[in-house]
Amino acid sequence: MLLLLKVILVPALVVFVTLGGRRWGPHVGGFLTSFPIVAGPTLFFFAAEQGGVFAREAARATLVALVGVAVSGLVYAWVSLRLPWGASLAASWASFVVVTLTLNALGWSLPLALAAAIGSFFLVRALLPTSRGGAAVVRERSAWDLPLRVATSVIVVLVLTSLAEWLGPTRSGAFTAFPAALAILIVFTHVQQGAPSVIRFLHGFLPGMWSFAVFCFVVALAVVPLGKWIAFALAIASLVPPQAAVLWWMNRRGGRGVRL
Repeated sequence: MLLLLKVILVPALVVFVTLGGRRWGPHVGGFLTSFPIVAGPTLFFFAAEQGGVFAREAARATLVALVGVAVSGLVYAWVSLRLPWGASLAASWASFVVVTLTLNALGWSLPLALAAAIGSFFLVRALLPTSRGGAAVVRERSAWDLPLRVATSVIVVLVLTSLAEWLGPTRSGAFTAFPAALAILIVFTHVQQGAPSVIRFLHGFLPGMWSFAVFCFVVALAVVPLGKWIAFALAIASLVPPQAAVLWWMNRRGGRGVRL
């Protein structure tokens, strides 16, 4: 049953985000990608297969790893201004691994991890390069675009949940946040629309990540005392207020020309 859920739930979420990004552009696509479409189901599977204590520690490690996700986006944005997607992606992933492993080697309380994650989103957004020029003309999409996004997401979930006992909760949680699906979205945006659209994508992605951090925080806080079902129901409910606030803020600012 869980295996069936793994190969159905995550692809459905990825398809929704992908089609939303195509419909509303890279800015909103980035916002939708910030939902825990891979990490959320993965943490739930950890709770179901490894227990609440494991899921709690994994969620804490995922929360810390969100700093690495923010840094990896920043690195990609700056490198993409001068180099093609391959070099940009290599630099981005390297930065994620270094930052995530370094930070997760330290002891983090839940409140401190939440503050660090949210603070990194503010800081990285402020450090993004300027997106110059108007919206690019979208080139013909590759037939591999959506299948790659779906396949990568499923592989990440299957590999992490299969190796969770061997990796342990901290490393499992840290790599739950690995920006594999995000990287595919960024790379295709880069190839099809250019570096300015990557930057617009990240401007939408980073504000939405605030709710991702709250989601992980609630899971880590509630999964042991309340059990996985109540904890994840509360975590999903916790996505609504920050995402609603971000949408209001984006629309108030004009959403860079994007309205939902």
